[in-house]
Amino acid sequence: MRLNLPPTKTNQLALKKDLAMATEGYTLLEQKREILVMELMHLVDMVKEVQEEVETRRKKAYGTLKRAIAFNGYDRLRSVASGIHYDHTVTATTRVAAGIHLPSLEFHQGEFSSQYGLAGTDSLVDQTMQDFLALLETTAKLAELESSVWLLARELKKTQRHVNALEHIFIPDYKETLKYVEQALESKELESFFTMKVVKKKMTKDDEAAGESEKDPLAGGFGGEAKKTEL
Repeated sequence: MRLNLPPTKTNQLALKKDLAMATEGYTLLEQKREILVMELMHLVDMVKEVQEEVETRRKKAYGTLKRAIAFNGYDRLRSVASGIHYDHTVTATTRVAAGIHLPSLEFHQGEFSSQYGLAGTDSLVDQTMQDFLALLETTAKLAELESSVWLLARELKKTQRHVNALEHIFIPDYKETLKYVEQALESKELESFFTMKVVKKKMTKDDEAAGESEKDPLAGGFGGEAKKTEL
């Protein structure tokens, strides 16, 4: 849709400048969109792999837990679990991808050690602890990846909106308006040219008539006398 602007030289220059900036911005945003898509696809593949790993470790950990309960009893295992404490730390940093700050989580689990007496328990208790600690570490990795995917998807959606606005609204409108302004200015220039040409032609004729009058200033007088004589 053409913008409501008068066809002036000032508007023509402003439209050309804005259109050049919009075209450059569109190119940059398109490049950013492609980078975001590639990064997002890469992370989605990683998420699928880690999700499978989480599911595998979850099944293994709960399978070991069921066997440990079967061999040691629920009450005994609950008592052992209540006395176990590990100092887990999560260090959150960021990394930049396509101008977006993405989270990077480093999970540090406490050093594995037996925190209960060996009497009344078996190796399944130790194995259960190890399996759940491994599951916790993988879950932290999955949380990092899923958060990154969500942030990239949100930025991609915003970038796509800007690209669409420039491609389908802003740039076409400015092109149409610039074309209208250029055509209107060209029409005015042609009209002015023809007007000047007509004026110049008229001035030339007036100059020629004035020149002839100066060459024979008495021509009108002699003609009058001759007519009187004939009469």
